[in-house]
Order: sequence, then C-alpha cells, then structure tokens
Amino acid sequence: MVMRQTLDGFQSGLLIGGQIVTNLHCADDIILLATSEAELQELVDLLDRVSRKYSLLDQRRQDQGNGERRHSMLHTHSE
Repeated sequence: MVMRQTLDGFQSGLLIGGQIVTNLHCADDIILLATSEAELQELVDLLDRVSRKYSLLDQRRQDQGNGERRHSMLHTHSE
C-alpha cells in the first residue's frame, strides 16, 4: 500500500520492454530505480512522506547481515 501510494502519479523510471520500472521488490527489500539523481531524490522524498503518514520505522539496522538468498519480483506500471 505504501509503494502504491508513493508511485501514484509518479511518471519517471526506467523504460524496459515498454514498461516504466520504478522499483524492484526482493522479499522485504525494495530497490528504487531512476534515470537521474534528481528523479531518485523525488522518489525517495515521496516514499518518505507516505511512510511517515503510516508511522513506519527504518528497520535497516535490524536487517543488516542477513545473507539469505531471496526471489525477486519486478513491479511496473504502463506509460
């Protein structure tokens, strides 16, 4: 839900196979994708704003060092 709200109306990202790709999900990790630093900063700012709305906490410290192999999913939205 947080990523859906973050990406609502976001028109940038990488064009791959006719689809705009803005993020990759791998288990509980999300990798943000952008074509420029400014675009990435905009995406991070949007995600931060939506995350704060739901009082989500940064759990990076808890997840560090977890070397488990995980499956990935590619999330896209059409141009």
